[in-house]
Amino acid sequence: MPSPQMNEQVSLKTKLAIVATALVGFCGILSETSMNVTFSKLSLVFNLPLASLQWITTVYLLSVAISMTLSATLQQNLKERLQFLMAVLLFLAGTLTCVVSNHFAVMIVGRILQGLGTGIAMPLMFNLIIERIPVSRIGTYMGIGGLIMSLAPAFGPTYGGFMIAHFPWQWIFLLILPVTLTALFIGLYALENAPKINKRPFDWLAFVLLSASLTSFLITVAELESGHLNWLAFGLFLTSLIAIIAKSLTNVNPFLDIRILGFAPILLGVIPFFIYQFTNLAANFVIPNFLVQVQQTSTTLAGFVLLPGTLLGGLLAPFFGRLYDVKGPKLSLYLGNTLFAISLLLLSLWTKSLTALPILLIYIIFTFGRNMSFNNTMAVSISKLPKEKTADATAIFQMLQQFAGALGTALSSVILESSPSMASGTQIIFTGLFLLVMLIFIFFRQLFKRIAN
Repeated sequence: MPSPQMNEQVSLKTKLAIVATALVGFCGILSETSMNVTFSKLSLVFNLPLASLQWITTVYLLSVAISMTLSATLQQNLKERLQFLMAVLLFLAGTLTCVVSNHFAVMIVGRILQGLGTGIAMPLMFNLIIERIPVSRIGTYMGIGGLIMSLAPAFGPTYGGFMIAHFPWQWIFLLILPVTLTALFIGLYALENAPKINKRPFDWLAFVLLSASLTSFLITVAELESGHLNWLAFGLFLTSLIAIIAKSLTNVNPFLDIRILGFAPILLGVIPFFIYQFTNLAANFVIPNFLVQVQQTSTTLAGFVLLPGTLLGGLLAPFFGRLYDVKGPKLSLYLGNTLFAISLLLLSLWTKSLTALPILLIYIIFTFGRNMSFNNTMAVSISKLPKEKTADATAIFQMLQQFAGALGTALSSVILESSPSMASGTQIIFTGLFLLVMLIFIFFRQLFKRIAN
């Protein structure tokens, strides 16, 4: 394929290629968000507590995060069609493994494979947008890609709650297969390869070190529930983290160029981005379980509570992207974070008296605010980078997005299990999330100050 033309025209095949990669991301996110509402049923199936079952979500997100670290290397070394095919085949293999799993360990293997596939597809979509869409329309196409993937968390809890109430749990995975196959056919037709100029050597040691640091940190957090620190996991985390930082700073062609975090707009954007996903996945894990176990709500209704807000936020994603293109980033980032903070304040103040309807209404504000500022935070940060560094920046943002979700799920599980009651644990979580989101205002202020200078 010829190098992208810097004009306003976007070919039909480019549009379809973005849709195909976004659909794979949609399937992955759907499989993730549909599971949180099923844990009360799966605890009977696998005879395991919530602290163990949360790994169904956590290990998936961890796998996504780890495979996303490969995206910069894959983008420079492999043709886009091959990346897409790898992503789809891994996801299909994982989905089928989950369908036939009769043991928890087999389910975990399936989730790992699903996560690896999703983790290749999602950065590919963002790279296609950044590299093939004119600068003046990047916000709009980020919004379109975000819309497709945002529909998954909109339908996920409702879909999972309905399926677990009326069908064997395996059907949650079976019905995802047709969408994945549709994405495969569209991608094979539309996705064209761009020329690869400078190939990057793959650093296996750096990849292993980074994977070890992410995994050991999550294990450390998850085992805090037992009341003690796993010194072995914590030691592995510190050792591997120091090693990967030293290796990245001294290598001419690092596996993942973390040196771009020294560029102020990237650092000041990636921290709010991390907090948004940490907060989102923590809330999505807590709310359905709170409704089912504390308010005795049905799984179907508990899942439905998240649908209107997530659906509305997803449908408005292209509008938020267009708002970024026309008005600039300040309006969407500040207004979005204000709405996000207000929703968390309401959830933290009224936790113990909340039922399905008020949570549904507050969650509309929650997703509206988050979606207004989330992807636009990444867009404004990366827009200031040289083009040759955008693949690394995209990989870092997407990796931290998934790791933030895994950490939010694991830490929320620890707090719920160690609290006197689920209601009090839920209130502690919402209060902590509110305080974190308030910090985002400080980062945004510094971000725009640095950009202006």
